Amino acid sequence: MSSKRDAVAARSDPPTSTDVVLPPGPVPQALAGIVEDDDVLVIGTGKTGFIHGRVFGTMAFRIASSVRCTVAVIPQVDLRFRSGIIAGVKDDDLLERIVQAASAEAVQSGEPLQILHSSFAGIVPAPVETAGSAIEQAASLVSRLAPRAMRGTRETARPPAEALLDASRNAALIVIGAGHVHDGERSVGPVVQDILVNINAPVLIVPARPADPTA
Repeated sequence: MSSKRDAVAARSDPPTSTDVVLPPGPVPQALAGIVEDDDVLVIGTGKTGFIHGRVFGTMAFRIASSVRCTVAVIPQVDLRFRSGIIAGVKDDDLLERIVQAASAEAVQSGEPLQILHSSFAGIVPAPVETAGSAIEQAASLVSRLAPRAMRGTRETARPPAEALLDASRNAALIVIGAGHVHDGERSVGPVVQDILVNINAPVLIVPARPADPTA
């Protein structure tokens, strides 16, 4: 009987292991030297005001630019009354990775998933066929990976960061792509920076891989 109780206890309370690391040097570079490509780096903002938020937004951007793993940035917001996951996509090689990550989060959390695409390209809107291609491809992937989670798609002509921040006011999570890797260096664009500086919901930043076709 005691062995049975021990087995039940082991299943209900599995052993955990925590490593505490205090790396020297600048934070982004130190973290880049610790994390692996398949890790998820979780950062809490501690956002307490506009100025502090903008300063930390810059630090979060520097970290996201330095590491090559997925980064989750969590602001101080009450998630009890928030619902839904917003995945921001465009017609590039990161679309599939973003949808995969968003679908996995939707399945695990039970939250509905909405795909958002911005056709904004400065003064001239993106071609309609490009917008349709991105939305259709993303919706097709979600229908295969998380069909019960799909809430719908949304096309907008607003700048992508502005549209994502507006859509995520009551969302539980935003999922976006980090950028592309060229010659071993990651390029993290202004959309990620704008979202992190004005963060109003948890953000999951999905990285490209050097092996991606256009990386």
